[in-house]
Formats: sequence, structure tokens, C-alpha cells
Amino acid sequence: MEESIFYSLDSEQQVLLAALIAIIVSDKLNENQLNILGNFVEAVGQNILLIQAIVSSSPSATDSDSSANTQVENLQESMNRLQQELEAMKDKIAALEGKQE
Repeated sequence: MEESIFYSLDSEQQVLLAALIAIIVSDKLNENQLNILGNFVEAVGQNILLIQAIVSSSPSATDSDSSANTQVENLQESMNRLQQELEAMKDKIAALEGKQE
């Protein structure tokens, strides 16, 4: 998806753009209309921030699946190493028992 030019503006340009849009939009509105529009725009902004907070706080399913798969693979590798060490210890014990007899 192509990124809008809006997201490439620096902070000063965004402030100026916001001020310009506010002046143009509010030019012919009365006090009540300004109040309604301002509150509506603020509500839209709050909802966008809420959505962003929810999205950033919950990992995506693929991240979670990937992490779980990695943990399972790590556990499997650890179990395999422990199994090999156990077999080596059994062999050493058997060898020691054979030497004692």
C-alpha cells in the first residue's frame, strides 16, 4: 500500500496543515456548529488512538504462533540433549560396572 504524503510531513508542517484546515473549515460555521464539529473531530481522534493502543498491546496471531513454535522447538532440542546425556551416563555407568567385576 502506498503511503500518503501526509505521513511524510514533519511536525511543523503537520501543525500548519491542521491550522489551515481548521481555518478553512470553520470559516462559515456558527458557534454551535463549531462546537459540534470540534467535538466530532476530537472523538474521531480518540477512537483512532484507542484502536492503535489495542493493536499495539496485543501481539498478532502469527507472532504468537511463531513464538510458541520457537519455544516448542527449543524445548525439543533441550530434551534431545538431555536424552543424549542420559544415554552417555548410562554407558559410562555400565562401563564402570564392567571394570569392577
